[in-house]
Amino acid sequence: MKLLVQTILFFFFAQNLFSQSSPVHNLNSAFSTSLSDNYESTICSDWSIDIPSSTWGISFGNSTNFSGFRVNYRDCDVETVNGFNFTLWEAKSVTDSEVNGISLGITPHASRLNGLNLGFSLIAEEQMNGLNFGVLAAVSNGGMYGLNFGGLALVSNGSMTGINFGGLALVSDGDIVGLNFGGLAQVANGNLFGINFGGLALVSKGELTGLNLGGLALVSDGDLSGINLSLLASVSNGNMSGITFSGLALVSSNEIRGINLGGLAVVGNESLYGLSVTLGQLQSSNEILGLSVSGYKTETFDFTGINFTIAWTEIENLHGFSFAAYNRIYGEQNGLTIGIVNFAEELNGVQLGLINIANNNSGIFKILPFVNAHF
Repeated sequence: MKLLVQTILFFFFAQNLFSQSSPVHNLNSAFSTSLSDNYESTICSDWSIDIPSSTWGISFGNSTNFSGFRVNYRDCDVETVNGFNFTLWEAKSVTDSEVNGISLGITPHASRLNGLNLGFSLIAEEQMNGLNFGVLAAVSNGGMYGLNFGGLALVSNGSMTGINFGGLALVSDGDIVGLNFGGLAQVANGNLFGINFGGLALVSKGELTGLNLGGLALVSDGDLSGINLSLLASVSNGNMSGITFSGLALVSSNEIRGINLGGLAVVGNESLYGLSVTLGQLQSSNEILGLSVSGYKTETFDFTGINFTIAWTEIENLHGFSFAAYNRIYGEQNGLTIGIVNFAEELNGVQLGLINIANNNSGIFKILPFVNAHF
């Protein structure tokens, strides 16, 4: 052990000495050393002490291709390292490097990091694969695959796949897939698939699919599907399907399908299908189909199914049943309405309430108390 420590100390002293001088020193056959013929005109020195070979064994220094146990102060234009690699500082220069095995240091940095990678921060210029633990952050300019942990954040310019944990955030310019946790937020410029948790929000430029939990909001520029829970709002620029709950509102530019629960509003710009419940307003520009329960108002062009509203409804065409204090049917009513006031332009069914108005009835039958009908 004493000999190993002395060797490491000698290595750091010698590397500093050689980095400031140009002569080439030849060691005995037990060691192999190398130095650029013209160091002053190059960026990197490939000087190293290698036992027993320049390509395998134990290496101290900037060995560019090595398998075994390797220690270096700061990598510079390394090509391939296999085995155990300890680099104290972030790489000075990275062109096309690959580290396979166990990589430790303050900032492990290579083109491709494969295996167990541990440091205060991790940097991969192209791809990061395996078990990746950055005390502060893990950053990949390409994809990130495996078990990925960043104390503050995980950032990937490509896709992020596996079990992904960012103390504050997960940010991907591609897809995020797997079991994904962002203390504050998850943001994907692609899709979000899997079990996704964001303390404040989940934001996806593409689809948001799976079990999605956003402390405040779920936002998807594509479809939102699965089991979706947020305290404030769920917003989708595409379709929304599955079981979706939001404390304030559900809003979709297209269709909402499934079990839809919004504290104040459920709004589907195209259609609502399934069970839709809110204390506020249910609204769809096109159609509501299924069972609807609202506190304030249900409003749509076509309604097919069963509706319970405490206050009032505004429906163009009704096919089924509606209960509300005020039922206003602007077109055809096919079915039964119950309320204090029921108004239908064209009644094909029954109205039960204090005041019942059927504009297609004539004479005294147009407005009747308690019950009105037209078949």
